[in-house]
Amino acid sequence: MFERYAAEVDEWRDIHSGVDFINSRKQGEAEARALLDAAFGPGGSGTMSADDFRTLCMAVNRECIEGSVPKRITCTRFGAGVASLLRLAPRMGELGPWLSELWALPIAGGADAVLADIFRLHEVRKVAGAGIFALSLLLYLKSGADMGTDSETDDADFFLPCTPALWRGLAFLKGQAVRDGSGPRTQADYRRFLLDAHALRERFCLLPLEVDFALARAEALRVAGR
Repeated sequence: MFERYAAEVDEWRDIHSGVDFINSRKQGEAEARALLDAAFGPGGSGTMSADDFRTLCMAVNRECIEGSVPKRITCTRFGAGVASLLRLAPRMGELGPWLSELWALPIAGGADAVLADIFRLHEVRKVAGAGIFALSLLLYLKSGADMGTDSETDDADFFLPCTPALWRGLAFLKGQAVRDGSGPRTQADYRRFLLDAHALRERFCLLPLEVDFALARAEALRVAGR
């Protein structure tokens, strides 16, 4: 399914994903997760300030791309997606309960059953501007809470972040026709994205934190007319 651009994906991984790439993303994710736990985990404060939410957004957006000159840490991982999240910061009165209830949901077990509960809660809360990217990013951070432990969740049920651009990049790698502006809108859309993104992981031996980089590169390739 991904063979047309297999050489490009291999090159993106081999040239741009190294120790600094992986560590910068891992550290940013850990900081974002710690802020969510401090606010909404067991014994947490129960609330998150707008400043802490902005700090969370900047932390998860951190990256260090190998092979770039100069190589440096930047806040560019999710591009326009994080800009949309930052616009939610002044509305923590609405966003806080959404974050709290979703962060408290157990996500162990089959992804289909979990997603049904998650999307049901997401629809009930209906925070304007908190779309599938915000939801999938929260699930991704929650999935990663057990990474590197005896209960590691690095398997086919690991949730992955999904922006419209990443959605289009994945469709492009699959050889599908992609319409500008298209993106995921439903639970079924996101579940299809997960299945195909994990197939990409398996084909190219990608870590979960490498997937969105490959998909962002694919979307750039699509836009360039390749």
